[in-house]
Formats: sequence, structure tokens, C-alpha cells
Amino acid sequence: MALVLPLLVLVGAAPAAAAAPTLKVTSVTLVAKGAGVRLDVVVTCDEGSSGELRGTITQAAGNRIANGSVPQYRIWTCTGQSQPLSTLIPADVAGAPFHTGEALLLMVAYACPGANCEEARAEQVVRIVR
Repeated sequence: MALVLPLLVLVGAAPAAAAAPTLKVTSVTLVAKGAGVRLDVVVTCDEGSSGELRGTITQAAGNRIANGSVPQYRIWTCTGQSQPLSTLIPADVAGAPFHTGEALLLMVAYACPGANCEEARAEQVVRIVR
């Protein structure tokens, strides 16, 4: 029995692994006559983690392309609960303006509880609405 006690002390409980974040797109709304879109998402990540949102949206506009990227990464502190977030994505001035209709959205939410980051991706066709 004397050998069992030291083994139990060494084994102990393993630290819980960070849960992967979740990302759900709730709406994409046209702003300023197509000069950009407002993207609304709900993100869940472990409390205390640093969250970061990045992404692009691309849309066919006749014989041109409307596209844009999150201009500055949207950063927040995770609460462990679902958090609604919004970000504006301006249309690239070299391309066409956005319009209502379908577009391809590529978003990534990162949650970093330290040096190790987890990610959630949304790669989907969305509908831009007014």
C-alpha cells in the first residue's frame, strides 16, 4: 500500500483542455448603398481567452467582383458564454459595391487562452440583405 500513495500524488487531475470556439453567422446587412456590409455573428469561447475575428466576403456584381475584408481584426475577451459581435466590412474601392443577394463569406474566429490558439471557421454562402 505504501507504493500506491506516491503514485496517486504524481498522477493528479489533468488540466482541462481549451474548448474549440464556435462561430455562427446571424446576418449580413448592406450599408451605405453597397460601400460595405455589417456582419453579425455569435461567438462562444472559453472565459478569459482573447478572441479575434478575421474574414472576407466576395460577391459577383455583373462582370465585376465586390469584395472586402475585416479592416482591423475585431478583438474581444471571451466570457465563456455566447457573445454577439458586429463588424463592418468595407467594399474594396478597386472593385464593385456590394448589393443584396448571395455572397461567399470566409470567417475565422480565434480564441487564444495563451500562446495556443483554437479556431472556428465559417465558409458559407450568405445572403446580403438591406
